[in-house]
Amino acid sequence: MGTFSFGTDVVTIPSTPNIVLERLRIDRGEREQYRLHRPVSYYDDETARTYVVPPGAEFGDFETDLASVPQLFTWLVPKSGNHLAAALVHDHLVDLDPRRYGDQIGVDRHVADRIFRDAMGDLDVGFIRRWMMWTAVSIKTIQKRGTTLQRVGAFGSLALIVALGALATANLFTDHTLVPWMGDRGLAAEIALGLAGAVVIPIVLGALLWSPIRIAGVIAGVALSLLLHAMALLFVTYLVYSWVERWPRKVQAVVAVVVVLAAAAGFAYGVITAVA
Repeated sequence: MGTFSFGTDVVTIPSTPNIVLERLRIDRGEREQYRLHRPVSYYDDETARTYVVPPGAEFGDFETDLASVPQLFTWLVPKSGNHLAAALVHDHLVDLDPRRYGDQIGVDRHVADRIFRDAMGDLDVGFIRRWMMWTAVSIKTIQKRGTTLQRVGAFGSLALIVALGALATANLFTDHTLVPWMGDRGLAAEIALGLAGAVVIPIVLGALLWSPIRIAGVIAGVALSLLLHAMALLFVTYLVYSWVERWPRKVQAVVAVVVVLAAAAGFAYGVITAVA
């Protein structure tokens, strides 16, 4: 085991068009935070305004966790990449609540989300990733700024999609008809019809229940229904991992040895019985 030490010398950063971030110290369990040391500007054609992410204290010291992607989904969308500059602008804009700064400086959160999507396009972020990330921040906007009716419609539709997905999955392994569009058919036919329902139903729910951002509802619903099984498996795996991670180091080592020995014994038993 060893000990880290960090230099305390002053760093002079030369003129550069690159983003300059300082990673702040984090304690166990906290998320990484970064402080911006050079301003980032974005001119939006639609509002005809230039938005500047300040490195100083104009609106308080600007700190960011980069793209606010839950750890569970970083395999799908990384926290940093081509979209980083757009994420920094978005982090700044969502702090400019019009109720606090007024209409001259403040930015409506839906507008901030749209700017984020357009800015990612200007950075050549892929079409699918751009719209999925916009959908993710739009869901956060509904949670933070949406009316009760909007929240019920959005999150209720997602809950319904999960429930129907569970029924559709069970439909594959039973002779009973649990969802009418799949019925009691052959496995290949049920899978094909299940996938069709996983696309059509979220489109209908998004169009009906996600006003004023219906496209976000469609994207969220279709992504959830198509990735439901992978997300469920990842969620369970992540919960187990997080639980084990909190164990004392020696306990983790003992459990790892036991698992390896059990796997080796099982493998050997399978080989021996197969040969015999």
